[in-house]
Amino acid sequence: MRIRRKRLGTLLGALAVVTLIALAVLPVPRAPAPVASRVSLRGLADPDYNLTIRTTATYGYQPDTIANLPLDTTIEVTFIDDSALPHSFNISSREGVAIVNYTSTTPAELNRTLFPTRAMYAAYVTGLGDESSGVFNSPKTPGWFEFICNVTGHFQMGMFGYIAFGEGLPSNLTPPSGGGPPGFSLGEATGFLVVFAVVFAVLAVIMVRLRRNGRDRAQEESDVASPILPRPPPPP
Repeated sequence: MRIRRKRLGTLLGALAVVTLIALAVLPVPRAPAPVASRVSLRGLADPDYNLTIRTTATYGYQPDTIANLPLDTTIEVTFIDDSALPHSFNISSREGVAIVNYTSTTPAELNRTLFPTRAMYAAYVTGLGDESSGVFNSPKTPGWFEFICNVTGHFQMGMFGYIAFGEGLPSNLTPPSGGGPPGFSLGEATGFLVVFAVVFAVLAVIMVRLRRNGRDRAQEESDVASPILPRPPPPP
């Protein structure tokens, strides 16, 4: 009975430690912080622009609105996946057109409306931490375009945004910044991995303690059942 109570106490203590560590490491749900458009001029002698787009854990992009990019310029794009799912970044080939009722848009309607010709730019990332790089030439005349994720169902979850060249964006273009259920970001996944490692280590310690206690109890029972008797004296 004493050994069973000791085992129970060890298990409860380990679970308490794991719970405290999980509460400290796992992220608290929170609204995504606004991120400024990562568009920068690399140098006066080099007019190329660099644009960094990241996915979010809630089916969105950061940034999801980009304005006043230069006309007739090489734009270098870095597309980074901060979620656990694959995503794409496709800039529409049709200027000044946005899909309003995105939740009910079919894939056929999406392609017909935004991509009557080849996308201005297209990139794909496969999941957590994946990165894609490429370039495209911006239009020669001012205009704005919608960009989307065309992975099945992602656009309908609100994964889209707007980009403008040589002008600002109309005030009525307000993407939802990702309206889908939360997934796992890179930081969140790291937290879960840390917790998993801690739980595994604690369980390993518990198993070792239980096996050691089991061997000790078996030895005690063996000693009681088969006491060691003194040897008889040798014959004269």
